[in-house]
Amino acid sequence: MRAAHRCFSLETIGLISARYPAIMLAALALVTVLAAAGIPRLGFDSEIRNVFQADNTSNETLDREQDAFGAADNDLLVLVEGEALFTPAGLKAFRDFALDSQLVSGVASTISMFAIPGEPSGAQRSASLFPVDLANVPDIDGLKRTVTTHPLAADTLISDDGEAALLVVTLAPTDDPIDASLDVTGDLDDIARTTLAQAGLTHVVTGFPAIRATVVGILTDDQFVFRIAALVIAILLALAFFMHAGYLVLSVLPVAVSTVWLLGGMGWAREDITVVTNVVPTLVMVVTFSNAVHLLLGVRRARIAGVEKHAAIEDAVRTVGPATVMTAVTTAIALLSLALIDRPAIASFGIVGALGATGGCLLVLTLVPALATYLLGPTNPEAELRRANSGLSGVVRRAGQWTARFVVVRAVILATLGVVLLLVSAWFYWLNGPRFRYGDNLPVHSEVSVAARAIDTRLAGSSSLDLLVTLPDGVAANTTQALDIARAAGDVLRGHEAIRSVWSLDVVADWYARGSGSRADLLAEIGSAPMLERLANAERGLLLVTGHIRDTEASDLLALAARIEPQLAELRDRFPGAAFELTGTALHTARSATQMIDLLSWSLLAAIAMIIVLIGLSLRSLAYGALTILPNLLPIGAAGTYLYLTGQQLQFTSIIIFTISFGIAVDSTIHILNHHRARRSTFTDGQKAVEATIATLTPALVLATLALMGGAVTMLSPLPMSQLYGELIVIVLVAALAGDLVFLPALLALFERWKARATAAQ
Repeated sequence: MRAAHRCFSLETIGLISARYPAIMLAALALVTVLAAAGIPRLGFDSEIRNVFQADNTSNETLDREQDAFGAADNDLLVLVEGEALFTPAGLKAFRDFALDSQLVSGVASTISMFAIPGEPSGAQRSASLFPVDLANVPDIDGLKRTVTTHPLAADTLISDDGEAALLVVTLAPTDDPIDASLDVTGDLDDIARTTLAQAGLTHVVTGFPAIRATVVGILTDDQFVFRIAALVIAILLALAFFMHAGYLVLSVLPVAVSTVWLLGGMGWAREDITVVTNVVPTLVMVVTFSNAVHLLLGVRRARIAGVEKHAAIEDAVRTVGPATVMTAVTTAIALLSLALIDRPAIASFGIVGALGATGGCLLVLTLVPALATYLLGPTNPEAELRRANSGLSGVVRRAGQWTARFVVVRAVILATLGVVLLLVSAWFYWLNGPRFRYGDNLPVHSEVSVAARAIDTRLAGSSSLDLLVTLPDGVAANTTQALDIARAAGDVLRGHEAIRSVWSLDVVADWYARGSGSRADLLAEIGSAPMLERLANAERGLLLVTGHIRDTEASDLLALAARIEPQLAELRDRFPGAAFELTGTALHTARSATQMIDLLSWSLLAAIAMIIVLIGLSLRSLAYGALTILPNLLPIGAAGTYLYLTGQQLQFTSIIIFTISFGIAVDSTIHILNHHRARRSTFTDGQKAVEATIATLTPALVLATLALMGGAVTMLSPLPMSQLYGELIVIVLVAALAGDLVFLPALLALFERWKARATAAQ
């Protein structure tokens, strides 16, 4: 049986490999050694926010804010809790903890409620609200009321019940922020055991440095766990199906080598592993195993037919090789469609994944034929057939023969059912709306996530909505006009229930007014007082109004911003020349995530259209391309239905997974159409050709699907992104297998009936 088509003749490299195995193996060994040398250069990028970087107005505004007022990237947030916090012993323990934290190596500064100044007197302010001797506070309840209602601390540094307080630890700049964060966090834990714990207080740590360190630790562990799990799954499947040491090595070795190539290439290219590309090595491993399985089963089929070893290897390369190349092309197209997205992290994911899948295909076509000449013995049809009919392979083979007969007989019913299922699942898919919440991407039970949720519950919130104010020309930050603008801007944010606390220049002005200070005293301090650095930048003529909010779902945050925008338009009319821009990491991420979901959806549609057309052109039959629509869209519809019914909606990670899954799911479709077209001329009855194709390929399709499901090991990861990938890959692959073994054959059978009737009518 010859191949139905030639896919750019790239499969010829497999024939060269089979004829010159020693030279090919030496070349592959050299490439593998060079790739392995790049693995130590591989790094990790733990910053989830980098996923949303883009060259747009929202990003530019956020950059201006952070340049002028600093970012929270270096701030560890330590939440201290306990009913005994506002007792003499609790206050002393917390103050000792805060003071000792300042002495930790790697800490630049700390802020806590003990830094709260008393009411101003003229240009002077008291050092602290808290007395030196905390053991003899005359009115501790009164002190508690003062601190918990203080405008500079209420709901931000201390909860309203006085049982939770925040210590902000700013880390010193360093070339190794991950290790620095881990070292400081470890030292803080040690200090807490000798101070806070003695008073019955607990603490948890979050903040961007802690989040980065946590995510990097998970990424490192995941890479080890995923690779080992995927390799073990591949070994077990190969043993169960082939029951032969040679086939086992031939199917598993390409998996290991492809991983070395991918990770080494990423290392040499200085392409760090991110929270998005974390799943790429596992993806490449299972795709490579799937390709190796198809090629090896082709070899086994030829050997069962009595073909001599070398001829069997070349026959498999000629018949299966073109489909293997085509699957690599379609997978690469699907992944490269992500490179069209204006998000460097997503584009990088698409490029790395496409190169990995292509490299895996190239490796299978070169390594397997060359190594097979040494590992496979002389052809023994009886032994090959006995192994094919034994164990898991035999069960699947018999199931495939039954399925093939059933599908051809019930073609009309099954095709109709497939169309109905596609329409229903498509309806559920389109019911999904975009969804993103920063906290959903953090490990649920990690300390950083627990701490962030506690801050949302006990304090004003772990997130913020910022209002960047550009003063009119000629209006300085230390003028009464600037203070009036700040008050008006703050009033806008205070008018919304979702904003739980507002920190702005007018809040400090009101605090000054409570003592004997004056607006003039406050304005004189702008540019010199550290307390005001986050409120006004005199050099750049900027003010910042910060609204503290809980970690909020993107659609809700965007709706809040939309409600605020008309009020900002009124401010622009009221203060000509002033600019009012909503910004902040949370809002920028919400905007970017929503836009990304839309862009990814369009790129997915483009990839689907391109691949379907490409399949039709490569098989020289647009009808074949049309037949792939149902079996390849059904998996995406099934996954979309799952997202809708579980309330997860469309997240940017799920769209990426749909793109990957479509590229993978179409692989089996290509193998079926390629095999059917090749065998069609050997049958007078087209439906018999369909039946023979399904009976022959079912073992390969089932084994490949089980191998691809090895990607579900990502569900073992604490990272929600990786978990979602594992969940969806299982759903997509099960639906794809049903589409390829049931619905596609049913459509092919109906197509053959139609052609037979058309021929008879002529």
